[in-house]
Amino acid sequence: MNFRRVIVLDLASLGVGECSDANRFNSVGADTLGHIAALDGDDFQLPTLNRLGLGNIRYSDPIVGLPPADDPIGFFGKIRSKSRDNSTLSGLREMFDFQSPTRTTSVIDSIVGLLGVHSILISNYQSYLSNQNEAEVIPVNTDDAGFDQLHQQVVAPNNGLLYFRTMGLQANNASGNVKGSVAALKLVDQHLARLMRELYSTDLLIITASFANDSTLDVTPTREYLPLIAYTSSSPEGKVLGIRRTLADIGATIGEIFGLDISNESIGKSFLGELK
Repeated sequence: MNFRRVIVLDLASLGVGECSDANRFNSVGADTLGHIAALDGDDFQLPTLNRLGLGNIRYSDPIVGLPPADDPIGFFGKIRSKSRDNSTLSGLREMFDFQSPTRTTSVIDSIVGLLGVHSILISNYQSYLSNQNEAEVIPVNTDDAGFDQLHQQVVAPNNGLLYFRTMGLQANNASGNVKGSVAALKLVDQHLARLMRELYSTDLLIITASFANDSTLDVTPTREYLPLIAYTSSSPEGKVLGIRRTLADIGATIGEIFGLDISNESIGKSFLGELK
């Protein structure tokens, strides 16, 4: 598939169950999404995300309100952080890590500096994002403002990388406000339905999370598997992406799409070839 633009939606703090090394991070029993759904009860529904395959990620252990879709339209799986540092920014760095011929840099800057491809980052202040010197950073303080910017950028016929890191879910998870977390997820779901109608056939949408934070545990953040969903309107028939061993697979996929040399699989392995 000849993608010209990649849109990454980072649902920061959304985990989908304890990771294989959860014991090393005091995260045994962590399940951010599962616990939010269980605490909200039978009214918990995310129809757009479920149609994309969010429930299918947990087909063997279904989440309340998110049964596996019979015919998911997204490519779905789960992904984990490989970093020994489990922080709110370590996953973000890992996601976009890239080894250039001379130094370790980022996919965000590399596709601009080496290839002239536009990168736009929509987020509240994050030092890592602000330090991407080649990218355009659009500061926002709420998810409503962020989604407004995202829709404006998506309908414009531009190529490149478009990244949006949501804020509502992570703020409510951090404070233990389950009702707020549910509202934040439902807002995402509503905007996703609109976003999917706005996509061009040459767009690839990637939905993931750079870290997890289960408010029912005392540790922050929690070590969990993270959702991975890829969607393109040119191939609305989903398949399983399995378990990805590092968030850097996302950066490797973006790099391959825009022509970066990603032969060093120790950084990440692209899943572009699986989107067929």
